[in-house]
Formats: sequence, C-alpha cells, structure tokens
Amino acid sequence: MSNMEGGRMMAEYNPNNEIAKKQYEEALLHGKYRDPKTVKAVWNSINSFEAFTGHIDFKDVSTEHVKAFKESLEHEKNSAGELLSLSTIRSTLGNLRELFEWLATHPKFIKKVDGRITQYFRLSNNANRAARASKEKTPPTLEELETTLKAMPSKTDIEKRDRAMFAFVILTCIRDDALVSLKRKDVDADRRIIWQDPRHVRTKRRKGILTKFLGKPLPLAEEIVMDWLKHLDEVFDIKPNDPLFPKTLTRNNPETMAFEVQGLSREHYANSGQVRDIFRAAFKAVGLGYYNPHLFRNTIVKWALKNMSQFEFMALSQNIGHEHVMTTYNPYGKLSADEQIEAIEKIGAKMPELQDVSIDELVAEIVRRGKK
Repeated sequence: MSNMEGGRMMAEYNPNNEIAKKQYEEALLHGKYRDPKTVKAVWNSINSFEAFTGHIDFKDVSTEHVKAFKESLEHEKNSAGELLSLSTIRSTLGNLRELFEWLATHPKFIKKVDGRITQYFRLSNNANRAARASKEKTPPTLEELETTLKAMPSKTDIEKRDRAMFAFVILTCIRDDALVSLKRKDVDADRRIIWQDPRHVRTKRRKGILTKFLGKPLPLAEEIVMDWLKHLDEVFDIKPNDPLFPKTLTRNNPETMAFEVQGLSREHYANSGQVRDIFRAAFKAVGLGYYNPHLFRNTIVKWALKNMSQFEFMALSQNIGHEHVMTTYNPYGKLSADEQIEAIEKIGAKMPELQDVSIDELVAEIVRRGKK
C-alpha cells in the first residue's frame, strides 16, 4: 500500500499502538501461553490492518474502518496471485477481533477504545461456515507408507537418519517440530518409550508427553528405528544431550570454494522445514504425491479405529499427546467418503442369518439375544 494519502505522507508506525502491541504480545505469550509462531501470525494481521488504516490510533478505529478493511481483504491477492481464501480472511479478522476485545477490557484502554467495533471483525454467517469447511486431506495408506519406507536408501549416515525419521513419525505420531528437538536421552530403547520433555522438546503448548512405540500397524518402522538407535550408540558414539536426528554437516571446501555435505553434525535442526523436504523427496521417489508428516496421525488413528478396543484407543490418544479422546476422534478419525460408504454397506454383515427375516421376527430375535 502507498504511504501517501491525499498528497500527505502517512505514518509508517504509531507510537501509541506500538506500546499497546507490546503489552498484547506479553499477554499472548505469557498470559495465554500462545506459541511464538501463532503470535507472529497475529502480528501479521495487525500490521496489515494498520497499513490499511494509515496507522491511526487503535482508539480512533471506527466501524467504517473495519468494514472497509473487510472489503479490501475480499479483493486482496496472495503471493501466488490468487484471491485470499475465506479461511485466511476469517483468521485475519479473528486475530484483530481478539486484539480489540483485549483493548476494550484493558485498564489503560478501556475508556479509549470502542468495544462495540469487535463484532464487526466477523464474516457473515454463510461465509463463516464456508471458511470452516476445509477441503478433505487424504492421508497416506499404510501400504503407501510401507512402500515409501522400503524404497528409502540407507547406505550413508544421512540416508539412515532420513529413513529413521520417516519411520519414527509412523511409530510415534510425533509432531515434526518435536521430532527435530528430541535428544538421544529422551528415548529409552529398552522399554521403547519416549519422554517428550517440554523443557527442550518443542511440543504443542509445551506439554510433557509420554509416548510408547506403536509397532503393530507397521512393524518395519520399529525395526528401522531400533537399528538407528543402535547405530547412534555404537557407531556414531552419540552423547545423551546430542540430537536424536542430527542435522546435516556442511563445510566449505577451500579447493572448490563451495559448501559440501560431510555427514552429520552434533546440532539440532533449527526448525522442521528440512523434515518436510525429506518426506517430500521420499514420496516423490516412489511416484506418490506429498503427504505432510502430520497426516500420518490420520493413518494410524484410522487403523486404530478398526483394530483397537475403546480402552486401547484411549491409550493411543494419550500416546499422541491428547488430553481428551475426542480430540483424537474428531480431526484424525474422520472417514473419507469412500470409507463412509464402505462402513455403511457392511452394517449387518455380522448377522447374515437375520438378513431376510420380517420385522416381527427381527424384533423377537433382538429381545431374545438381549436376555442372554
């Protein structure tokens, strides 16, 4: 957006707003325990709104400013040249609504900010429903995961690490950001247990999570992980505080004046971006589209729905790091359209002897079985 309006220079920042934003950041990080990445997304929304309004004081924001901003978002395009999705617009408005709700109740701003404008930071009901209706992401099948895993090379240390990371996510359903922050001491190889220590493992909301290897869905994954742990201990001579999956070591070659790969370092990856690149390459090598690591949870949960008792499923839910079992059921256990149809068609298949009986006979049989 231009920094000129009506021939006059528009401010690039507002000191009063900056003070409020700094206090709001503290409230998000330390009051609501928001992840820094989430706070960064909030910041982007606020900066976008400030740029649109010319950095006017938050106390001077009116309903007209909000309505105009919403209209501008409907015509704004992303980096790919496409109009912003409804979900992106909904998220942006939600971030701003929370900011102004906070301002409207803060002792320093309560008499200065019009709290009535918060309701304007919303989409229409229909648009809101459409924004929440996300496109179904199909998870990989166990067969696809096994095919990919078998095809991954394992001659060098780097190849061994890459294959072990892929297997580890299948085995534990761990989040990729937690994966790259694990230390060797976090894994008990004898008991096949991981303690995701929130003091250094980047778990969601910094929860401590006890995770047991789940080898039944794909035994090959457990074999590969156990081989990797043995390789680390016996060949790589890893120390307890060294990363479980060290990043690639690159050094400058004075002869070629270029950086070259020279095995593994003793350092953690800074983030999980490299993990996704490794997984993307692994799937591409066997002719499959990319499945992000988080989708592996869906694969394992769907396997569990078919093969576990309620008691065992509860254990799996805790193993993943969920406090409530419905958190596991709802987002990760949702069936695809084909799975839904298949399950419905199989209803009654376990009672073939009752398929062709009358309603009266069926009711009588149900009553009889209920008395057993």
